[in-house]
Amino acid sequence: MNFPQRARSGVRVGAEGQGTSSAGTALRKSVPGDENAVAKAVEELLSELGGPGPEFSLQGAKQAALRLIQDPEQGFIFVVEEQGTGQIVGVASISAVQAVRAAGAYGVLQELWISRDFRSSDCGRHLLEAIDSEAKRRGWQMIEVALPPDGYPALERVRHFYEERGYRVGGLRARKRL
Repeated sequence: MNFPQRARSGVRVGAEGQGTSSAGTALRKSVPGDENAVAKAVEELLSELGGPGPEFSLQGAKQAALRLIQDPEQGFIFVVEEQGTGQIVGVASISAVQAVRAAGAYGVLQELWISRDFRSSDCGRHLLEAIDSEAKRRGWQMIEVALPPDGYPALERVRHFYEERGYRVGGLRARKRL
């Protein structure tokens, strides 16, 4: 996949890092200007999962990312940026939802992507820790994530990754396109 201003397998942005994630990377909340890189990272994620499907639009993804960046009521996005190159090497987008079953607001981890070059560097763990911290700050009681579909080659590794961090598998989801 060709990323604009790409180096290694991350996505270039110009914002400064706000916190250290791992050696040579910085974890920060996404800011306006990151939406192109976030959308490209999500496109890469979907490609790894066998898509993206026909419903994916890069322009629509950019707009959705910008809405999450600009409106904290809708959720938030964290990025991991490689210091020195400015490459985004990790993305986590979280949507805020309300549910009676959850007694109010909680977060849905919609996308979590780490560049292949950084998957053993604790970036994913740091992203989940930042999500937990922000969710607690917001008073949320829960974060929910959907796992890749059955047949995904690394499904057990992904499941183990989340379970090690306190997530419990709790059923399946169904989807209807409108």
